[in-house]
Amino acid sequence: MSAEPRLLWAAGAKLGEGALWDDRIGRLWWVDINGRRLHSMDEAGKERASWELPQEPGHAALTGDPEQLILGLRSGHFLFAPRYGHLEALAVPQRHSARHRLNDGKVDHAGRLWFGTMHEAEQAGEGALHLLAPGRQAARIAGPFTVPNGPAFTADGAIMYLADSPARLVLAFDMEDGRPVRRREHLRFSEDEGFPDGMTLDAEDGLWVAHWGGGRVSRFAADGSRAGSIRLPVRDVTSCAFGGADLRTLFVTTARGNGRPDEGPAGGVFAIRTAVGGLRAGRVLLGQPAAGTDRPDACHAHPPKAPARATE
Repeated sequence: MSAEPRLLWAAGAKLGEGALWDDRIGRLWWVDINGRRLHSMDEAGKERASWELPQEPGHAALTGDPEQLILGLRSGHFLFAPRYGHLEALAVPQRHSARHRLNDGKVDHAGRLWFGTMHEAEQAGEGALHLLAPGRQAARIAGPFTVPNGPAFTADGAIMYLADSPARLVLAFDMEDGRPVRRREHLRFSEDEGFPDGMTLDAEDGLWVAHWGGGRVSRFAADGSRAGSIRLPVRDVTSCAFGGADLRTLFVTTARGNGRPDEGPAGGVFAIRTAVGGLRAGRVLLGQPAAGTDRPDACHAHPPKAPARATE
């Protein structure tokens, strides 16, 4: 694996995360958690847009409407219309306190949004994996974790991967009847490799993992063997997602919060051309009202004090 990373956007994000490609409109979405921003750009990184958010965003997810996203903010999930900057509260996770926030999240093949929560001080065992299913409140599914990242699903939906970053572990689960079972250790990073962060799968079920503190992205075969790594000029690599017209561009987000003085591109978004293509991002299915509510996607979260605001 000798592809050369190309800097597309020197955004200087404090904590870039959540790379997400929408093939319908040809744009990459990503968030700056600590900067409280949502960003979007085209494949070349030339057409850019940003929105200031009232809370820290952990992830964004596509819906069936390309004009509407779901944002996982600190307090819960919100429908977001980028054109108008409008936020509408959807759901808050179980056992969610003011000192917890939403982290990474992904949509599975059934249109369900899986996401992690964590304590803002990264207290051990305070994180969990949750599920936001159509017409339901967000439910706690697995834990305890400390900082859950991912997840990622194989092409057939049979296996889910999830990182618990401070433990340097990537876990694997079999999916049965829509639930993760048979939890097992899939990867364990060494100190030199850093910590496993965001991840994605390619069309051949190769698992690509961003190395926080390790300055690279690596591809792992289904048996856990390393197929190769690609170095970046940044220490803290945070997430990756396939995109572009042929789904053969790996977009990689980074962070500058812990960057060193010589890391000029830290917090930028990079592009890497790959020999194998990726999978389309899933779309959240917005279903019927949850029990005890009177409208679809009823509000279970406290609305933010201010709407999102577009920036240059």
